[in-house]
Amino acid sequence: MKALILSISTGQGHHAVGAAVANSFESMGVSCTTMDAYEYVDPKLSKLLSKGYLLSTAHAPWLSAKAYDALVKKNSPYGRLSVPQLTNRYFAWDLNKYVQKNRPDIIVCTHVLSSIIASVMRAHAWTNATTAGIVTDFTVHPLWEETRDLDYYVTPSELLDFQMARKGLDVAKILPFGIPIRPQFSRKTDRAEARHSLGLEADLPTILLMSGSMGYGGIDVSTEKLDALSLDMQVLVVCGNNKEMYRKLKRKKFKKRFDIYAYVDHVDLMMDAADCIITKPGGITSSEALAKGLPMIMVNPIPGHETRNAEFMLNNGIALYATHSFPLEEAVFSLFKHPGRLEDLRATIALYARRDAARKLCEFLMQRAAARRAED
Repeated sequence: MKALILSISTGQGHHAVGAAVANSFESMGVSCTTMDAYEYVDPKLSKLLSKGYLLSTAHAPWLSAKAYDALVKKNSPYGRLSVPQLTNRYFAWDLNKYVQKNRPDIIVCTHVLSSIIASVMRAHAWTNATTAGIVTDFTVHPLWEETRDLDYYVTPSELLDFQMARKGLDVAKILPFGIPIRPQFSRKTDRAEARHSLGLEADLPTILLMSGSMGYGGIDVSTEKLDALSLDMQVLVVCGNNKEMYRKLKRKKFKKRFDIYAYVDHVDLMMDAADCIITKPGGITSSEALAKGLPMIMVNPIPGHETRNAEFMLNNGIALYATHSFPLEEAVFSLFKHPGRLEDLRATIALYARRDAARKLCEFLMQRAAARRAED
């Protein structure tokens, strides 16, 4: 059996989800190929999209937010001859050359744009592969309504069924397995053991402060606010790929213990050691924290999908959301003032945590693909 993972280069999260799915497929003996759909069609287009996304989120987030909000406010689904459909029909025709040559049994898409391409191929019967699109946020991007010909939709929660139905999508196709994450985030290391491994104080309240893989999020301001608090604590700070921020924080003098890291590959262990995480509410990081049962304080969301992620988690009682009127230092104070608050959050998180999403998805799709092959 063969699987094709189609991603798009807008941030690292979509590729991380694709890698989690691919690793799970391969562990089950499925031959798996991962591809950036736009890069295959036109490498220049892929680079333009990637750079445009990074520049807009870093320097003009208001612009992407306005475009996102305009799409959200649209009241009726797109027609079959919409601009997204026509554009991606061209991309689908080009990508279909690869599909016809390699004939995958399963196509999994980790981005709404690659999902539209797969939907077009299914609509025109260019492939008989079992297709699935993964919603990688706790909200439904406006363009998902363009994917109505996919076989399945993977969502982080059944609470998104309402949004999916409003977009004219078939709720019977929804698989609320959760966002696929790396297997180490589905396992738990004892907190004392994790702190010992990281050289941390065993009994000191511990915070993990992350800025995301690209290093955005005003993390230096957050460290100043935490250092000024009267609470005794230790803080793990992950700067991601922001080397300038890493150097700046390494030079900084703190009153409290701040362990400063650049990019790391053991965030799972850090989560096990922490009492809470302060981070941007990206879909993948949030899913990893939920799987670890780790309370979150959300900061600096990218306007648009991350703002809606924050609203979802705040409204469902699984995280705190630091804002101008409820600043970070107040959020931390309120969380640690009463230890029972942390326990309450962990209990609620348990209702929404989705562990082993990648394995469940791969097993399901393999069964459906085998059944379709038998029918043919």
